[in-house]
Amino acid sequence: MILQTEIGDKMELYLRKVTIFDKQIVDDFAREHYAVKDKIEAGDCSLILGKTYEEYDDFYEWFKAEQKLDREEDLKKNQVGCTTYLVLTKEDDELIALLDMRHSLDYNHGSVYGHIGIDIRPTKRNKGYYKEILKLSVELAKELKMKKLVIACDYTNIPSKKGIERVFGDDYQLVPVEGSYYLVYEKDLRKKG
Repeated sequence: MILQTEIGDKMELYLRKVTIFDKQIVDDFAREHYAVKDKIEAGDCSLILGKTYEEYDDFYEWFKAEQKLDREEDLKKNQVGCTTYLVLTKEDDELIALLDMRHSLDYNHGSVYGHIGIDIRPTKRNKGYYKEILKLSVELAKELKMKKLVIACDYTNIPSKKGIERVFGDDYQLVPVEGSYYLVYEKDLRKKG
């Protein structure tokens, strides 16, 4: 399944599942985060696995864990299936972001943290990609025949709030979780528009 969207006049994005052949581009993505002392916090199923990319010995160990999660193999209590997608430019296959699509909300605080995790590479932030990736997420959820899509952000994350509201609207619930407050947005995918 390849879904795509356009930014501006010519920048097209598409997403596809991560594969065993993606070691170089995922490692480059990670190195860019580490160079600015930034952790990969979303987009690598770390919310479900409880282990971030840098905690694995190598790409292949991480990839095997991702594949098990995608296939919903050996799930532990409070874990749900999750698929990691690469968000790439159509023009030159540049990796812009990692996207998680959690298969359900049946995990610890799932109704708050939602279905979607996105991590945009540091040099590509604040360039309009987030909104386009959210649009791709909505289309992906429809392809997966989901009835609703839930996403959230910390109440202090104003750029994410603005991006989410451009796609999901400005109706949210303010929910306290683990010492912070989250803005939780829900989109009914059965409705047109």
